[in-house]
Amino acid sequence: MSKLIKPEMMQQILTHSQGYYRAIRLLNLNWDLGDQILFRDQVLPGDVNFARQLQDHQLINGKVNLNNYQEVSQMISRHPAWFTERAQQALLDPFND
Repeated sequence: MSKLIKPEMMQQILTHSQGYYRAIRLLNLNWDLGDQILFRDQVLPGDVNFARQLQDHQLINGKVNLNNYQEVSQMISRHPAWFTERAQQALLDPFND
């Protein structure tokens, strides 16, 4: 039995919120850090969690499977500047059992 989508998440999907777009960009490996040196728009743990939920509910497949350790590890090693330390931890947490 699959879990239902929470109302807050459904609202973000239907309104195409900023969180929704951030999750889509992560899943499609289309992250842009921005051109400011002092402020980098890095992936945050919330982006990872939203993206994972989109995949778990089979709403967006994307170019990377966040439930596959090898794909997640390769994404982190190829694009280390994209992620905050906590976002990297959020990506790897499911595999630390």
